Amino acid sequence: MMIRFLALCFFIVGALSVPAVASSITTPRTQATLLSDVKTIHAGQPFWAVLHIKLQPGWHTYWKNAGDSGIPPGLEWTLPNGFSAGEVQFLAPSLEKIGPLVDYAYSDDAYYPVSITPPLILRSNATAILMLKAHWLVCNDVCIPESGDFSLMLPATAGPPEPSGDAPLIGDVISKLPSPLPHTLPFSVANGEVHFVLKHSHLPYEIKNAEFFPATDGLISNASLRQVTVTSDSISFTLKQAEGKLVELAQGVISLFFSNGERKDYVVTLKAGIVDSGAKTSNYEGLIAAMVSAFLGGLILNLMPCVFPILSLKALAVAKKAAAHPDTVRKQGLAYALGATLSFLGLAFLLILLQKGGAAIGWGYQMQSPVFVASLAFLLLAIGLNLSGYFELPTLFGNAGTAEDSTIGSFVTGILAVMVATPCTAPFMATAVGFALTGGTFVIIAVFASLGIGFAAPFLLISLYPKLVSALPKPGAWMLTFKQFLAFPIYLTVVWLLWVLTREAGADAAAIALLGMVAISFALWLWQHTARVLALLIAIAGVGFALTMMHPAPPSPKAEPFSQDKLSELRKAGGGVFVDATADWCITCKVNETVALSSPKVMEAFKQKHITYMVADWTHGDMDITHYLESFGRRGVPIYVYYPPQGEPKVLPQLLTESVVLEAIQ
Repeated sequence: MMIRFLALCFFIVGALSVPAVASSITTPRTQATLLSDVKTIHAGQPFWAVLHIKLQPGWHTYWKNAGDSGIPPGLEWTLPNGFSAGEVQFLAPSLEKIGPLVDYAYSDDAYYPVSITPPLILRSNATAILMLKAHWLVCNDVCIPESGDFSLMLPATAGPPEPSGDAPLIGDVISKLPSPLPHTLPFSVANGEVHFVLKHSHLPYEIKNAEFFPATDGLISNASLRQVTVTSDSISFTLKQAEGKLVELAQGVISLFFSNGERKDYVVTLKAGIVDSGAKTSNYEGLIAAMVSAFLGGLILNLMPCVFPILSLKALAVAKKAAAHPDTVRKQGLAYALGATLSFLGLAFLLILLQKGGAAIGWGYQMQSPVFVASLAFLLLAIGLNLSGYFELPTLFGNAGTAEDSTIGSFVTGILAVMVATPCTAPFMATAVGFALTGGTFVIIAVFASLGIGFAAPFLLISLYPKLVSALPKPGAWMLTFKQFLAFPIYLTVVWLLWVLTREAGADAAAIALLGMVAISFALWLWQHTARVLALLIAIAGVGFALTMMHPAPPSPKAEPFSQDKLSELRKAGGGVFVDATADWCITCKVNETVALSSPKVMEAFKQKHITYMVADWTHGDMDITHYLESFGRRGVPIYVYYPPQGEPKVLPQLLTESVVLEAIQ
């Protein structure tokens, strides 16, 4: 930024010191001329005016995005009444590397064409005088601002415009302007890299190389290494992302360099999303690692308080039936695994569709919806009441969730287990899901399938190998007591969901949800007294009313809320910063806050070391925090990052202890 500021100051000085010339200006570095493709003009018929800058060897001037240094040219027109000038058009630039910096520039010749449109009514004997004040920067080892005043005198004619002697040159320039690509290209971000793919077909020559020039700041780091992979039908770009806030929509130019020496340029619009094909297909090691992490994360997810009671009941069902009905147990295990895996795949396809629509989402995104949180609370309340023995589920589903499961019931229970697991994030999951959501459709499906298989594996293993049941306690009357005991973790989860609902939509929403729960309880009581039609009507009316009243509340302010600008400011000031990316619906986050981050020793250490504790609250799906998560290859919370006064940031584990935090900030 300092270089650009100094360059702007030089421009002001240069504009005052360079004499004006009517049609051309010559300096030791450049010769600038204002050209037109016509000698005469006709009413309402556009023509081209082009500022041509001829540069001496070794010198260059700039594109509309100058890059790390320099500034683009400025053209100010003074036109007769009724005339209008379009936007300056830019040919594709070249890369100019200056030490650690990279600029987007022109060498030898720079052309800046502008379309000029005369008014619809123009006297045939009139002469139009077009005035242009231009300034530009030329650089070699040093940068020198130049400027000049130019004019064109073009008589009007009643007949067709007469081409000028420069018309062939200008026609060639216009033919080389980048062609607009008719569709946007999605880009993804993972591990600090921006990735996108351009498909191609029916090209006249073999593509030797390709380059991307960003017209929008904030997408990529100009000076980073550019990785370009050219295949028979696509070109894959992998570029280092820019520091700070990542833009969601950007424009640029893709240049294709053919084997015969020719070049073709395309204007492209890039939009944050998922890359459908060609997305790092060679990164098999990363995909395999993500699938393994997803499998382990799915295994651990079974231990979360939302899921563990359901898995325990399934294990008890196996223990009761394994000896007498091993084939039935195997069928139920497969049905449970199928229900769970298909649910994860369904979630994956939903994420794909939402991301194709431009949404920036990750694991647990649905917990940002008060309607979903309330629905989950209602469902878990019903499960808890079932475990407590207040009612039995309809036999259509085989008493899903009880010890008397049928195959259909086991399938439904697998779906149910995934639904109640969505608020939880287990270790290994965040990295895997972050990799998936920035890696394309195939990668998302593969990772979420691995997550589902890992989630279903414990019960599937027990059901396929009934001999493992011998490690479980023998069936008996204790099973009914244990089943009723498991209702209480479910009730605690309902309480937690109500708390989340209060944070998301306010106390009124929580009160309305409680009214819905009363309606559910009353409907279940009526059901047992055979008033089943009335019970269904009351349950539907109560739940429906509650869900329609759920609206997100505005986020509550934090003592030190996260922002990328504030983070940069604190780092420049030389102090340490600890970023806690969290959400009210993230169980792991709240456990870490209680066990580690709220520890008196940790708080005292932050105070003594002058470490700023910054909270990135993702409860409501803040887009800036989403981009921050993406910068570390994550698409879910929690993530904990410590920025020491000097050195690179440290990413802490997902499960924190007091000692882990204290060791990280030493």
